[in-house]
Amino acid sequence: MGNCVKKVKRMVNKTEALYTALLPIKIVSFDDIVQASSSVIEGSANRKYVYRKYVKRLIEAHKLQAIRKGLYAVLSPLEKAEKHEPDKLLIASKIRKEYYLGFHTALEYYGCAYSVFNEAYVCVNSKDRFDPFRYKQFIFKPLFIKDTTSQVVEKPYGSSFLRVSSKERAFMECIDRVQYAGGWEECIKSLENLRGLDVEKLISLTLQQGKRGLPRRIGFILDLLRKRSPFFEHINDTALSKMEIEIRGSPQYLVRGKRGSLNRRWNLYIPEAFEEQLRGI
Repeated sequence: MGNCVKKVKRMVNKTEALYTALLPIKIVSFDDIVQASSSVIEGSANRKYVYRKYVKRLIEAHKLQAIRKGLYAVLSPLEKAEKHEPDKLLIASKIRKEYYLGFHTALEYYGCAYSVFNEAYVCVNSKDRFDPFRYKQFIFKPLFIKDTTSQVVEKPYGSSFLRVSSKERAFMECIDRVQYAGGWEECIKSLENLRGLDVEKLISLTLQQGKRGLPRRIGFILDLLRKRSPFFEHINDTALSKMEIEIRGSPQYLVRGKRGSLNRRWNLYIPEAFEEQLRGI
């Protein structure tokens, strides 16, 4: 009987030690738990043992809350599970190892997003696909991107790190696939608050894509932003001309299927009252 009591106490102590090790991380994968358990359990324990003896106990004690299979929120000692306020960016950074936070989610990270979305865009290669899922009020969605390393930076975030597109890549991708930036109004209103953009790097990155319509859209938006934002008013025509000389062929539409007046510099049809609508945001 005495030996059984001692064994239970040791198990409880180890569970508490594991919980203490996980607490600063806040959002943990099952791999994180297994790794942390190696310093708590004598020798190496198999994954099923770790789940059965530790993870299940912590969930039952309301110290871990399952977000999805293999991903958990670590609740603080005084935190109630039903009142847990999740950190969207931290969760998004833990879904896959090879990823980056992009598009509107990147703008939120950089603090320039006009609105805060309940969605998080996690950019991954198709081999790392995952099904979209909801946790509390947030929805986490994969966007399939071939290149998940170029112009992707690792940034400190709380006690952890996350991978996010550079400001230049975020700008370019938001213009290229504006539906993932909230549409044109949300996109432009967000980008005009983006500080510290390297315009020369943005132009170079845009031209590397080899997309015929992208330089004219980026050029038009930069032209627009330098009239709207103090963070872009330093941009000169010499810089923009590097994209202007790449424009060839017939006019294109800024918004597909929406005719309007032709901006001759960028050979781009701009919907009627486009700029006036932006002023009303």
